[in-house]
Amino acid sequence: MADRISIGDQAPDFDLTSTEGSLLMLRDEVPRTAVVLYVFSDPASERVRRDLQALGRHKEALRKVHAKVLGLSRADLASLQKVQAELKLPFPLLHDDRDFSSRYGVAAPQEGQEAAPALYVVNRQQNVLWLSNPVAAVEQAMPEVLKSLKDQGSPTGNYPRAVINRLVDRWVN
Repeated sequence: MADRISIGDQAPDFDLTSTEGSLLMLRDEVPRTAVVLYVFSDPASERVRRDLQALGRHKEALRKVHAKVLGLSRADLASLQKVQAELKLPFPLLHDDRDFSSRYGVAAPQEGQEAAPALYVVNRQQNVLWLSNPVAAVEQAMPEVLKSLKDQGSPTGNYPRAVINRLVDRWVN
């Protein structure tokens, strides 16, 4: 049985190979941006494909609230690369070859059954801000996801003005 995590819990860290050919670690992503994490099993499932497309359609709205999408699946990397290319997904899918999904409370599918996907929002402190496990449909969940992220503010919002000025000066020069 998979463990359950709750809102406010520390999100389990992972380091997984992405469909874009890099190793992504949650702890490296969250300081810069909140993460919307979609955990699924079968990339060929029509339901999963609809959910992935919905996440792609909301990319701009998520960017405005300083968040990015990551998909996490036990499916093999070739299958994930295929679905990413077919759906023209604007975010990476991660090959969960070490069962990090179970740490998020998503059990491996049983013989002849598809495991229900789950959706998590992880804030920049790496805490679970919002979750739906299982998620009924991403499109229906997006208003709640965006609302949970709206109060996060800019990643530089808490920086002292002197730090922001140094950063801007470095980018300009």
